[in-house]
Amino acid sequence: MYSYQPIINIAEICAQHGVNQVILSPGSRCAPLTIAFARHPQITTRTISDERSAAFIALGMAQQLNEPVALLCTSGSAGLNYYPAIAEAYYQQIPLLVLTADRPPEWVDQADGQTIRQREMYANHIKASYELPVDYSHPDAIWQIERTVNEAINLCRAFPHAPVHINLPFREPLYPPKDFEMKFDKNVRISKEIQSEPTLPESAWEEILKELKQPEKILVAGGQGSMDLALCENLAYAQDRLGFAIVSEVITNLHPCISHTLVQLHDIFLAKKEIQEELGQVDLLITFGKSVISKNLKQYLRNYKPKQHWHIQEAGNVPDTFKSLTKIIRTKPNSFFKNIHEKQRTDFQLLDKRMKYAKICHQKVMSIIDKSVVNFLMKENKIKKYELSELEAVFYLIKECKNVNLHLANSMTVRYANLVSINYVTLDSKTEIFSNRGTSGIDGCLSTAVGHALANPEKMNVLIMGDLAFFYDRNGLWHNYLPENLRIVVLNNHGGGIFKMIDSGAMPEADEYFVTKQVMKAERTALDAGMEYFYANNRIDFQEIIKSFFEKNGKAKLLEIETEMETNRKVLEEYKQL
Repeated sequence: MYSYQPIINIAEICAQHGVNQVILSPGSRCAPLTIAFARHPQITTRTISDERSAAFIALGMAQQLNEPVALLCTSGSAGLNYYPAIAEAYYQQIPLLVLTADRPPEWVDQADGQTIRQREMYANHIKASYELPVDYSHPDAIWQIERTVNEAINLCRAFPHAPVHINLPFREPLYPPKDFEMKFDKNVRISKEIQSEPTLPESAWEEILKELKQPEKILVAGGQGSMDLALCENLAYAQDRLGFAIVSEVITNLHPCISHTLVQLHDIFLAKKEIQEELGQVDLLITFGKSVISKNLKQYLRNYKPKQHWHIQEAGNVPDTFKSLTKIIRTKPNSFFKNIHEKQRTDFQLLDKRMKYAKICHQKVMSIIDKSVVNFLMKENKIKKYELSELEAVFYLIKECKNVNLHLANSMTVRYANLVSINYVTLDSKTEIFSNRGTSGIDGCLSTAVGHALANPEKMNVLIMGDLAFFYDRNGLWHNYLPENLRIVVLNNHGGGIFKMIDSGAMPEADEYFVTKQVMKAERTALDAGMEYFYANNRIDFQEIIKSFFEKNGKAKLLEIETEMETNRKVLEEYKQL
């Protein structure tokens, strides 16, 4: 007798909650639920053999859909391979429903195959961990299963989004009989949570508006966030009323604010101590969003601690990144800036004083754009003294990105993009930028982009990444679902070039233990995956290839750009010193 009807109904609960995308990895112990997901008419399943890649693909899908995506694997070390993506999802606030099959509890630590201690194995990087009963004979066990799955899905969706884990111990027999007719109970118990948005009382707004009348130097710094056109609009209106400077990084996705001053390239001008001294201490720092890239921005705000620091976040843990946090405002950033510009009367005398700080920041930006972006990168007589470099390649690749999801891998790639002023390169408000800056690892950048492409076939996804990140995660292409709306650019300098640009580069152990030089190329991986392959190692070939690389022709494409590590170092050094 096949006794897994309560497990079969998990698929029905997911479907009725709208969790209809499931990433599976093969294995026997997960068979009861795998078969249920695969046979459910409202659920789309994909099989990804490498669990680490599978989890990052699910992460990318969930991020693109802004909905929970379910993951299911067999017992043992399979679930441990989910962990890098779970940690990334936790810090990026992405909803994942993580389902791990397990041996029955009596066999844990009894030298049985594929059996480890799975209970709460992701405890530090999830919202909650549940374990389902192994026996379903009592009605209360069925009630527990249904209640748990409902609760887990609702918890995934509650802000801040995050992974939730359910461990499922199964006893044999695992596979249904050949003549078994699978039926899904449409009357299965469903419990949905109605979400609310935090609203501040009028007394809180009165206090905020009163305090905003005092500071003369106000800096607004956005961290990583998704594209929000309403936020951009209300931020711009609020800036007109209050006269603050806005620091925007490439991963903040504020580039649609094209008609207003954005402080970019701060990682260049804040590297100079005399400029930090000139800008000095701000009276009020207002932050929102998640992590920031710029080390120099962090150092500036830690060296010159703001007199006040407000962080806007509707719920969840708030890190004190700049060591100056004085107030947490529990509302959405869009709501905050909308209320500010609607409720605050403009004090023109104070506005003039505030604009002095914003203008100084803007002057620094425009000076660097003129010297570096225009005179160095765009004027051929400057850049042509060097061979093709990664910085130049990233600059022109981003210029071609129109109405795409632009994915920037960790290490040097996301830093290059942050150094070329995204507003100057492209004014396309339909291009959204993604990067795994939750844990800032290179381990799942490719798989995440694949997940995005699978979740939204209508949107082109462009991933720019280094060679080590590519080879580390090339199993993200090892499956049968390669999306044609995927473009991968591999910047191959045959090693970890970032380690030549920081202090470790001068150490005698650098090449072997930090740079980890390698001789591989991406061509074979691209062809094995069925991708169209392009190659350039000079400026002429690169400029000829770039247009056709972005064209749609029903195939995924990979462009490998081979450069010299030392050239990249010299170009970046000169660019930052101009």
